Amino acid sequence: LEKIVPLPQHNENQYDTNGEYSTDHRIELRVIEVKSKSWDSRQSIDSKMWNANKKSIKANHLPNLLDVAFQTLVVRRAFPNFRVTSWLMMPDKAKVWKAPSSDKRIKTDPPPTVADTQSLIKESVAVLLNVDELVEKALATNVTYPGSENGNTFQRVVEKWAQDMNEEDLSNDKFKHFPIGANCESCEYRLIDDDIDKNSGFDVCWSKTTGLSKEELRSHPLVIDLFDTPKRTINNLISQKKYFLSNLEASDLQPQNEKNKKNSRVNIESPGEKISGSQRQWYQVLTAQNATKNSTPQYILREESMKREMASWEYPLHFIDFETTSPAIPYYFGVSPYSVAAFQFSHHKMIRTDDGSVEVHHANEFLQTENG
Repeated sequence: LEKIVPLPQHNENQYDTNGEYSTDHRIELRVIEVKSKSWDSRQSIDSKMWNANKKSIKANHLPNLLDVAFQTLVVRRAFPNFRVTSWLMMPDKAKVWKAPSSDKRIKTDPPPTVADTQSLIKESVAVLLNVDELVEKALATNVTYPGSENGNTFQRVVEKWAQDMNEEDLSNDKFKHFPIGANCESCEYRLIDDDIDKNSGFDVCWSKTTGLSKEELRSHPLVIDLFDTPKRTINNLISQKKYFLSNLEASDLQPQNEKNKKNSRVNIESPGEKISGSQRQWYQVLTAQNATKNSTPQYILREESMKREMASWEYPLHFIDFETTSPAIPYYFGVSPYSVAAFQFSHHKMIRTDDGSVEVHHANEFLQTENG
């Protein structure tokens, strides 16, 4: 829960969050989920968040709306006698950062009223969006995840997980784990550091499914680390118990349209001038196998191809390195959230001398040192 703002009761006309007259005179609790995702108030919620005819929520906004839907569900259960409304606060790319006037600074004593807070938000680069209708849709949306049952709504899934956690022993030995697969590639609970004493949810799931120790799981690259690989391919390799990159063979990476060609393995293991995606993957497997055998090198250098490419370069060569930032809250007044600003660059020049040797010279530089 990011923030709960109680609003006073009104004895006279009261309007709901859509401006319609409301007969619900309960005190309102506003659940405000603050997100770094940008918004553009020049566009409508209907066009940005809803699919056609409001049948479903657009995929790029669904995670944020599931977040606020979960918070709303919790607050409703905790405060059943209040009217709970749902809001998203996000940086608004349609606004520009303005210098605050002296009478608009945040008050701390006494604490700011709801009107004060709303005024500050209005004049800031943030926007406050009511998402009640979207939250109701999110709660009723069917969700799927590894090991899930079909047809369960988000609200039902949350309730079921809460029930399970209240009833079960949450120790590592008894905690539920989900089926492993390509979805594990983005697992936020995976530890890849050398501190083997630390436990992780990733280790629990993979150890229980594969029988491998966490020491083994962290010692070698896994198939989920394979470059730009379709999920079905990863899941197929895991079903064959090929958990490590070092377990793979060239045939495992052969594209479907090449598998029936004669000598197709040569295409992967002996690439030509250009490297295909499957050949790039095979190089990754080779480095993993070299590391397992403690052999060198643990990298691939296509020296002849690189020499041919470099022979076509025309000198002098210029190297320009830019450093940019896109902050949610701009450093300077008059700038919108997430506007790109270059604050540093360096320029180097490489020349070839008459004797064929190469020299590198520093040509120019810039560093923004003024305070915003």
